[in-house]
Amino acid sequence: MSTLTASTNRRAARFPSRDCLAYVAVTVLVLCCGFRSPTLTAQTSDATPGAIRTYSTISSIGIEWDIAGDADHDATAALEFRVAGTATWRPALPLVRVDYNGSNMLAGSILFLSPNAAYEIRLTLADPDGGATTQTVAVATRPVPVMPVSGRSFHVVPGSGGGNGSSADPFRGIFAAEAVAQPGDIFLVHAGSYGGRITFTRPGTSTAYVVWKSAGDGEAMFAGIDVSASYVWLEGLTLRDQPFALMSKNAPTGVVISRCSFFNNHYSIYLQRGGSNWYIADNTIVGDTPYSTESLDGEGIELNGYSVESFGHVVAHNSISNVADGISNGTYNIDVFGNDIFDTSDDGIEGDPGGTNIRIWGNRIHNAAHNGISYQPQNNSPWYILRNQLVGFMEAPFKFRTTDRSVIAHNTIVMWSKMICCNDAHLLRSIVKNNLWVAVSGGQIWDFGSTVKDWRSDFNNDGVDWGASTAPFRYGGVVYSNLAAFAAASGLETTGRQFSRTACFATFNVPGPAPVPIPPQHMTLTAGCTAVDAGAILPNINDGFVGTAPDLGAYELGQPVPTYGPRPATGPAAPVNLRIVG
Repeated sequence: MSTLTASTNRRAARFPSRDCLAYVAVTVLVLCCGFRSPTLTAQTSDATPGAIRTYSTISSIGIEWDIAGDADHDATAALEFRVAGTATWRPALPLVRVDYNGSNMLAGSILFLSPNAAYEIRLTLADPDGGATTQTVAVATRPVPVMPVSGRSFHVVPGSGGGNGSSADPFRGIFAAEAVAQPGDIFLVHAGSYGGRITFTRPGTSTAYVVWKSAGDGEAMFAGIDVSASYVWLEGLTLRDQPFALMSKNAPTGVVISRCSFFNNHYSIYLQRGGSNWYIADNTIVGDTPYSTESLDGEGIELNGYSVESFGHVVAHNSISNVADGISNGTYNIDVFGNDIFDTSDDGIEGDPGGTNIRIWGNRIHNAAHNGISYQPQNNSPWYILRNQLVGFMEAPFKFRTTDRSVIAHNTIVMWSKMICCNDAHLLRSIVKNNLWVAVSGGQIWDFGSTVKDWRSDFNNDGVDWGASTAPFRYGGVVYSNLAAFAAASGLETTGRQFSRTACFATFNVPGPAPVPIPPQHMTLTAGCTAVDAGAILPNINDGFVGTAPDLGAYELGQPVPTYGPRPATGPAAPVNLRIVG
């Protein structure tokens, strides 16, 4: 079949840099002219296919397929994939129908793929009103960064010049070492303080990084780092007591930040001047902003999608605490997984201002003073919110402000009483399946107010525990006291089920309402729980389930529990907290 392909290059709008001002500016821009360039509009009922855009990360592939027409939003696009050169096509979740913010398209992702692999993607468009075609595209995932093995190796100690880089006569200071740096070089940075702010300016290549790595003989401490060159690798370094610990300059690509320690900084990693395809993994970040301050300022990892184009990042297995937002998003095509985020004074993850194909999976977020995951705003769709454990927030697990469609599946979501503080009806815009929703002391699960479902609503197969609440659901202006009555009235959750947290969780330690601390734990299920084997099969999302059907919530009984935060020190690795499927 023929392939329609468009460039993946984009230009992000420039916005003010932080929460409230940025939200106002983004909202005005969205209302006036849209975040991304207008594509094809929905005016007629039949769908006409347009350009296809594809891109990838290490373990995900994103697709956007523009269409014209389909004003009634009933066009679909089945999605299949296979490793190039193999015979068998495997299904993934269909593309998500998007009519939002100037975009008229079908868009989505294939997840949990093998790194550095070539794939064929088959897209089949269908519309009952007319319009059908099949297109095949080829896309490769990116490799996991690999440290050079055949380059030169040098030694570096603190100082102000001199040395030849040998173990007997190391370079004295980073400036002296950088003067000789070439792609493939590894600089072993020995213990000590390296003085004032340092800029890394010598680039590597995608196959031969310039590496600055702790020598392992003590803390190699920096009073601020700027990265202005692409394919620079920083590993095992320590940054302390800075307003901005590590910043980007000149939008470098392919930077690796691995196993570094950030202590008592206000902003730890800040892509202040943008960048693309960064790999930020296995770092420890403890900021200077206690949970109790409820401050909105001071980020753990700020990808900075408000002011510059920032895309293609992988943010994985970091431990982040004592900051305002744990992770703040870039623009599109971003994977955030395996992070352990707790005791944040604002939100766990700011999904805003992300656009298409933001993927947030397998994270543990506890004790955010405000919200678990923020939509303020969602600039395009879809986002994937999968298998996260979200527990104990002063406001809500989701901050819904400006939203469109997400795939929200297999999360374990726990609040002390009322589930969502406000704007619950935004959930009706999304695909919501196989989650567990728990109000520990009893409380309302969803308050949709007078809102009712529309073409975007796909809401089913969840498990809910509302305790002794007599008003767990409100829909269309009517309060319902049980799931069956709510399902009959709304047509939602027709295969959802009530379950009991006391009968179902092998580990469940939630001692009180926020801000009471929630200890680290995996809220796995017990055999015999009604949430076991109760989920819908979601191709590519819950492949490899155990038993007759997938389990509800973040964990599959009989599968290993995921690692949150830094992994064992074996270097960067592919995702390990969900099964790679091809």
